[in-house]
Amino acid sequence: MNVSEVKTMGHGLIRPEGVMALDDGSLYTADARGQCAHIHPYGRTEYFGDLGGAPNGVCLDTTGRCIVANIGNGQVQAVTRDGRHEVLLTHADGRRMRAPNFPFVDSQDRLWVSNSTEIDDIDSVLRQPRPDGSVVLIAGGRARIVADGIYFANGLTLDQEEKYLYVAQTMRRNILRYRILDDGALGPTEVFGPDPLAHLGYPDGIAFDEAGNLWVTFPAWNVIGYLTPIGQLVVVLDDSRRQVLQRPSNICFGGPERKTAYIGSLDGTTIPYFSVPHPGMRLVHHKK
Repeated sequence: MNVSEVKTMGHGLIRPEGVMALDDGSLYTADARGQCAHIHPYGRTEYFGDLGGAPNGVCLDTTGRCIVANIGNGQVQAVTRDGRHEVLLTHADGRRMRAPNFPFVDSQDRLWVSNSTEIDDIDSVLRQPRPDGSVVLIAGGRARIVADGIYFANGLTLDQEEKYLYVAQTMRRNILRYRILDDGALGPTEVFGPDPLAHLGYPDGIAFDEAGNLWVTFPAWNVIGYLTPIGQLVVVLDDSRRQVLQRPSNICFGGPERKTAYIGSLDGTTIPYFSVPHPGMRLVHHKK
C-alpha cells in the first residue's frame, strides 16, 4: 500500500495510543491529557472523562462503556460518555498491576488485560528488558494472573473462536500464543510467527481480521503488517519517512463491513485510516 492512500480523521489529539471504532462510524481514542476522545464520523472531536494518568489501550464492553488501560496511574477504568468512571483493576493475586497496557472483552464478558511491567519506571524496562509482564483475567468479579514472565506484555486479543489468547511480547520482538482452557486458565506458551519478527519488529497493538490474519503495529519500525494464519509476516504499510504514521501503536476495524483500519499512535494528533481487503473480526460491541 502507498502512503498516499491513507487518510486521517480527528484533530488535536495527544498520544492517541489506543483506538476503537463504534458501529455509528465514530471512534474512541485514548488521550494523554487523562481523557478519552470521541471523534465523530465527520471529524469533530470531543473529550470526556477525568481519568488522570496516561490512558493507553481502549476497548468497549457490551454496554458501550469505554474500558481504559491507564498505564500512567496503574488502573483499569470504565468510563461512560457523560464522564463518569469506575476503577476495575489495580491488583491481581495480591500484586500491584502498575502498567496496564491493553484491555479486551470477550463473548463471555470476561476482561483480559496486559500488564507490561511491575515496576514504576517503565522507561527503564524498555532500556533493560525484564520478564515481569503479565496477563490478568477479570471474570466473575475476580482478578487473577493467568500468564506471567513476559518481556513487556503489550497488545492482546483472542481469535475469532476464542480458543487462543495472543499477546505482543514487545521486548522479545515476537507474538505469544496461549490455549485458553475451560476455566480461563492458559496452556503453555507458544511463539506465533517469526522470532524475532524483524530487526525493528517490536510489536505493539494486535487485532484479527475475519480471514484469520493477525494485524500488528510496529512503532519503532513505523510499519503496519499482519501475520497470516500460518504465521508469515506481510508488510502492508511502510512509512519510514513518517509522512502519515507517527509510531503506530494500535489498530482496530470499523466503517462499512468493518473494512476500514484505524490506527492509534504514540506521536500522532490525528487517526490515520485506510481500506483493508477483509473485514475486521467482530468484537462484542459491534452490533452487525
